[in-house]
Amino acid sequence: MSAGDRPVATRPAGASERPRGWVTWPAGRRPRQAITPRLPSLPPAAASWARLALVIGALVALGIFAGVWVLVVVGALIIIVILHEFGHFLTARWAGMKVSEFYVGFGPRLWSVRRGETTYGLKAILAGAYVRILGMNNLERVDPAEEHRTYRSKPYWRRMSVAVAGSAMHFLLAVLLLWVLYSAVGFHGFDRPDVTETARWQVSRVVPDSPAASMGVLPGDRITAVADRGIQNFGDLRGALADMAHRPASVTVVRDGETVRLEGVIGASPRDGTSGFLGVGPELAPPARANPISGLGSSLTDFGLVVRASAEGIAGLFSLQGLDGLLGPLVDFESDELATGEVGVGDPNRVVSVVGVARIGGSLAQADIAALLGFLAYLNVFFGVLNLFPLLPLDGGHVVIATYERLRSFGGRRYQADVAKMLPAAYVFVIVLVTVGLVALSRDIVDPLGLPG
Repeated sequence: MSAGDRPVATRPAGASERPRGWVTWPAGRRPRQAITPRLPSLPPAAASWARLALVIGALVALGIFAGVWVLVVVGALIIIVILHEFGHFLTARWAGMKVSEFYVGFGPRLWSVRRGETTYGLKAILAGAYVRILGMNNLERVDPAEEHRTYRSKPYWRRMSVAVAGSAMHFLLAVLLLWVLYSAVGFHGFDRPDVTETARWQVSRVVPDSPAASMGVLPGDRITAVADRGIQNFGDLRGALADMAHRPASVTVVRDGETVRLEGVIGASPRDGTSGFLGVGPELAPPARANPISGLGSSLTDFGLVVRASAEGIAGLFSLQGLDGLLGPLVDFESDELATGEVGVGDPNRVVSVVGVARIGGSLAQADIAALLGFLAYLNVFFGVLNLFPLLPLDGGHVVIATYERLRSFGGRRYQADVAKMLPAAYVFVIVLVTVGLVALSRDIVDPLGLPG
């Protein structure tokens, strides 16, 4: 039977046409899926401007509700991260590697521009920055024509220069900030000679709800004795309190030329829970400035001390507990607040998120610009040491891989490590970092640090 001879199906009289929205399937008729009308979307340019407006609005709200100095510290942290990536960018370009992207932030793109072979841009979540270097590991597929411009194809010393450039930038910034602090702004001396050795001193601050406040110590008082132990300077006071935690004692002060004897119980230091805590801060002498040469020497010396403290803190427990070793010397050195209990109560080794760091920095900046410079210097040291931790995705992981490949390469043959074997450890490490960060963030929001006002 030919196609022309096939019978034509006829529709029974009175039958309506096939209902709209139905299609013929092999198993019969099924209703067609309803089509949901698509909502009109903003043009890409308008969407980028809208996201940018939200970011600016969030920064303005931060400045209004948290304070201008907190906003300044947040901006400084963003600049620090950008300079870290800028170090990688410069050394990669210098080594002849291809850098395809340099973005500030993560998430949706707000703005970008292409210059040469690199795209520079800004993204909505200002929580970091990144550069994309071609062929950072042997798992990345690269056009053979561009293989000679990859990170993995370069000599060992070139790869090492790129891997350590971020931390090197942090260390350079730390030394520079300390140099400015010591030579331009002025400082009280790392060993606090004006506090511990000067006899003529007086109480400048009394911590609310502290033992000193309960006894009736007032700003302007000069403490001359604790439990009948003579006090000549602030160093003597710290020594007298060392073994008196939770013990009743009398505190003798000179107030308006008269000697007053106050009674009360010495508290326990929130720093270690064992040494005595009174809750007073000394009146500091005017800061002194060093000449540029000696200031640079002090900067390098103190830089070494903070590197050691940060490394020991991270090695002891890999978390932001290292901030105790990082921030402790700063607060103790600048205003002796930590030693005298003015940071408030709570766990001195608690993990601190970027929210806590911003609040600490803002509080220090309100009190003294020198404290802010020291704070940023010590943060740079901490970030530099942290990034050299020998696991991916940190820079230290790339240092370990490059060094291992160099040790395994001999006889003119280039050895390439199997990066895939390091990925499980890297995943666990990232999970730990994210978990610690989220816990710290939630605690800093729900149970913020008690800082001196």
